[in-house]
Amino acid sequence: MMKSLRHYTLMLLIVALCTVLPLTAGAASSSVTIKTQAVNLKFDGQSLALPDGQYAFIYQDRTYIPVRFISYALQKSVKWDQKTSKVTVSEPTAAEKEALAKLLAGAAAGGAQPAAGKSITIKPVQATLVFDGQTKALPTGQSLYSINNSIYVPLRFMSEAVGTDIKWDQKTNSITGESAAYKAAQAGGNTGGGTTSGGTTGGTDPSGETKPSYESITSSAEAKLASLKTSCESTLGGLYFQYLAATDDTTKATLKSQGQQAISKCQSDFEKIIADTTDALTKNGYSTDVIASYRTEFDGYMKQINDLAASLK
Repeated sequence: MMKSLRHYTLMLLIVALCTVLPLTAGAASSSVTIKTQAVNLKFDGQSLALPDGQYAFIYQDRTYIPVRFISYALQKSVKWDQKTSKVTVSEPTAAEKEALAKLLAGAAAGGAQPAAGKSITIKPVQATLVFDGQTKALPTGQSLYSINNSIYVPLRFMSEAVGTDIKWDQKTNSITGESAAYKAAQAGGNTGGGTTSGGTTGGTDPSGETKPSYESITSSAEAKLASLKTSCESTLGGLYFQYLAATDDTTKATLKSQGQQAISKCQSDFEKIIADTTDALTKNGYSTDVIASYRTEFDGYMKQINDLAASLK
């Protein structure tokens, strides 16, 4: 079941960590339409899913991924300074580590990877990249790109910048990475931890005819709900902090409208998960009592979101 968000301050911390990197200053005018690449993502032995609206793609023989996503996957903090167009990747504070653990748990809980072949438009942007206090420049001929207010960075450059093994396997369409802390733990004797039960991401029963268990149906639903919560926090968190930074009424009105649309989408996505789960439970002769608890938890979460939205002037 989705973890409770009754602690308001913790919710704001998680939302702050999920804030997208707004891209305004230094953006180039040209853009390119390309196709997305389906990828399998595994970091520190754990399979992860990209949030809704984020992708992987290959452009000019280089694999690109969201700098915020991979930084979080490697348990790094990411900050954006709009005045200087600077992205700073650094070691997280103790409080940020706690929030990152929750975010990664949600990303590992389930959710399908974005499909290959989706047409997206990428736009080159200019930004300074700072890793653990050291500014690093992209090699000549390489660029940063933006999609849906997220910065995308070449995979090899990111690997070298953070000093971590991040690898792309073209045969299996897999991106894997290991943080320094994870490597140290493995070297210390956790030799059996390379594969974890958390790495499963909703595979299907090859028989196709076996009756699913009650636990498998509810576990799938809870994984989808956790993934939805993470996605909603990411989207709404970005809009919230952009609103706080806005200085004119027109921008604020636009952001509030986008926020209401995002809230509506979160609600409709929740209803679809509930409808699908109710159908699966009913079809297989199981009780649907658990649905009420899902709805109570989600309604409480959405009340906090709506109260926060209503407080914006």
